[in-house]
Amino acid sequence: MYERTLFSVERTGEPTPKADAFCPSREGIFRRAIHTGGGTPIFCKSRTYRFTFVLFVLVACFCQSLAASSQGIDVLKQFQAGNQFYSQGNFKEAIDQYLRITRTNFVNEIIYYNLGNAFFKDNQLGMAILYYEKARRLTPGNLEISENLNLARTRIVDKVESPQEGFLLRQLNRLLNFLPLDQETGLAVTLFVAANFSFTLFVLAKSERLRRIALYASAFLMILFLMVGASNVFRIYQSATIQEAIILADKADVLSGPSEDNPTLFSIHEGLKVKVQAELNQWAQISLENGWNGWVKTEALGTI
Repeated sequence: MYERTLFSVERTGEPTPKADAFCPSREGIFRRAIHTGGGTPIFCKSRTYRFTFVLFVLVACFCQSLAASSQGIDVLKQFQAGNQFYSQGNFKEAIDQYLRITRTNFVNEIIYYNLGNAFFKDNQLGMAILYYEKARRLTPGNLEISENLNLARTRIVDKVESPQEGFLLRQLNRLLNFLPLDQETGLAVTLFVAANFSFTLFVLAKSERLRRIALYASAFLMILFLMVGASNVFRIYQSATIQEAIILADKADVLSGPSEDNPTLFSIHEGLKVKVQAELNQWAQISLENGWNGWVKTEALGTI
């Protein structure tokens, strides 16, 4: 058995997040996210119109709406409590409040961003990077999140050399990840509708000048739709097939197989991002950007 460790560099100084965990301008956004995310009762047509049944449905829907509203109020209180603890320097309590929100299945980039900052301040590098990555997936174009993530990465022990991307590929990746996936989907639908509207105008218009403008607009919008649609399909495929994770353990030994009896190939450290290729019992097969791969215990990983 032999062991090799990734090349590591010594860091001087300690980076700190550029932005505070909470910006007052974000609370309005967070409030709207709570109210829109609570859900609304859905009324379905029924073949029976008995008064008791209708009354039961109305009461049930009212209770559901009330519960959703109550949950939204609780989430907001926990969010404000977390911000208060953070401003007081009590990062563990702030983390606890933010994590309570995530357990309600409430997904929001501000919560993930605040968690990243709180974990960073609490010297939990792996968890900080994990939640920065989660926040960036929801808003890939957010500069604050990207800058704080890059600052946190400077504290990673392992230095993995990734294949160099060409200029065009780098710009393409930047373009593909400019918008969140749901917004890109909405943009594709909007472009498709606009292209069809322009083509309909081309067919129905009597003015030759208007027909020409509508035809050019339709062709241009359809080209944009195909580009955005292709990007959207590619990103959906990526999210469905590629699973990424962050190393949360201080040090994780990567073995040649999914058992303790296998030899150690190399060691990796907290904060490193890896791709999960497969899982077997309590083990996960991972790969690094430089092509190295092996098996680690799943308890050492945090899935993005």
